[in-house]
Amino acid sequence: MKGLDFLPYAIEALKPSAEYNCRYDTDTSYTITWLDKTQKEPSKEEIDAEIIRLQADYDTNQPLKLLREERDRKLKEEVDPKTCEAYNNGTQLSIEWKNYRQALLDMTLQTPTLDEYGNLKAGLELDEIYWPTKPE
Repeated sequence: MKGLDFLPYAIEALKPSAEYNCRYDTDTSYTITWLDKTQKEPSKEEIDAEIIRLQADYDTNQPLKLLREERDRKLKEEVDPKTCEAYNNGTQLSIEWKNYRQALLDMTLQTPTLDEYGNLKAGLELDEIYWPTKPE
């Protein structure tokens, strides 16, 4: 997401449930027709500042969101079937699979890659992350 993709979220953050129409004039320009009779229309400066804030928040949190999604997929597709299999056989999950499951759960505790200002790098790729080895 970038720039004006955040426009409806910015307006919602500033004026929850407001009624308005929006027309995108260009990739960087928009026109709002304010329809809400109960809330005052936010200024262009307020909206633009909120778009910048939302963009920064998205850039910071998106890599961890992607990591969690991939981790959750691995838990569901790899660990859950083994857990069910052990349960159905009346046995316990092996130590290797327990350790693998715990390592996946701990993925978000890894120190993320930071830029020179200490912010999470927005371009963090999932293949730059140490993923635990799945047991045989």
